[in-house]
Amino acid sequence: MSARAFVLAALRLAALALALLLLSGCAKPRNVVQLLTDPDGHVGQVTVTTQAGSAQLTQAGCAVRVADARSMPTPPEDLTEAESEALFGAARRALPEKPVRFILYFDSETTRLTKESQALLPQVLATAKERDSRDIAVVGHASAAGEQSYNIDISRRRAEAVRKLLIKAGLPQEGIEVASHGSANPLVVSSNPHEPRNRRVEITVR
Repeated sequence: MSARAFVLAALRLAALALALLLLSGCAKPRNVVQLLTDPDGHVGQVTVTTQAGSAQLTQAGCAVRVADARSMPTPPEDLTEAESEALFGAARRALPEKPVRFILYFDSETTRLTKESQALLPQVLATAKERDSRDIAVVGHASAAGEQSYNIDISRRRAEAVRKLLIKAGLPQEGIEVASHGSANPLVVSSNPHEPRNRRVEITVR
């Protein structure tokens, strides 16, 4: 090989090595943190901190990248939908569905549902069956009109009455949990001890 050919070959190798170095330096860090919107539409904030510093995410969809614990997080950036799906799509789909809550109200001093709440029962049943739910919480409540022992008792009887209705409609009884709070957790804080919105059963379908 002539001296000129040797020099050209060496230059080509040096150029190739420089290109590879630049490409490796431009590679995006593989650790990615993205801020997403909560199921209820709320957007919080996240601070990503390493030994070198920190970066804060405050807008939904923004992300930072981190090479390792000793590297500074990159400035926040918007991920494309395609990249977000590739990185986090499977994890998001694996998350449990957000619980659905219903409130049923009762006539005063009874375990009888109001007409409006009776009309809501089919929606409760449809939601539970659609999810094939085996985790339903039925919690009874009472107004502050009676004595504590009475309120505990009637709120439990209300919850049991709703539980029986759900089972009669075809939901598995082993998946329904019943509790009684009496007047301890009012939905509405009021000077009226007979506040009708506190005579209720809250159903949570998970």
